[in-house]
Amino acid sequence: MKSDSNLDLKLINEIKKDDYVSYNKLFTRYYNPLCYYVYQMIKEKSDAEDIVQELFLNLWANHRKLDIHTAVSFYLYKTARNLTLNYVRDHQKYYAVLEQIEQSPIVHDDHSLELQEFRHALNDCINRLLARSKEILLLHRIKGLKQKEISEKLDISVKTIKNQIWNALRNLRNCLSAKEI
Repeated sequence: MKSDSNLDLKLINEIKKDDYVSYNKLFTRYYNPLCYYVYQMIKEKSDAEDIVQELFLNLWANHRKLDIHTAVSFYLYKTARNLTLNYVRDHQKYYAVLEQIEQSPIVHDDHSLELQEFRHALNDCINRLLARSKEILLLHRIKGLKQKEISEKLDISVKTIKNQIWNALRNLRNCLSAKEI
């Protein structure tokens, strides 16, 4: 275990120096175990993979600023756990909002006005997405198609579908946050 820890630290130190080969080694070393770890929490393979991919994308985006004071494995698993908790929180809110929209009465009181404002803001944010991202998001989240079905329908890879959905949801969150919704 000590040698694994030393190897991890060596890889992190090289990554901090812009060594993409070391980054790929760390990715290869931890990708599958982290996917399994996240999958155990959310029971959705493609979303678990998305979360781990986001972890490694963030790791590379901030590789020069890495300041890890614990075992690298502990850092990665803790980061994966935090990203998973964020994912669960965001998805619970998203599905709660969709359910609320679908079940909302057509009554003009303060609550329905707030809901109408939210719908307007959400539609505006959706319309600001790139055409392909918007199409994929609507097929997945509104029509309920699986990523593989969308991939076959649009003749693009499942990985591209995953990335488009992830980016679209992130852009929606940012847009709604900017609108203070």
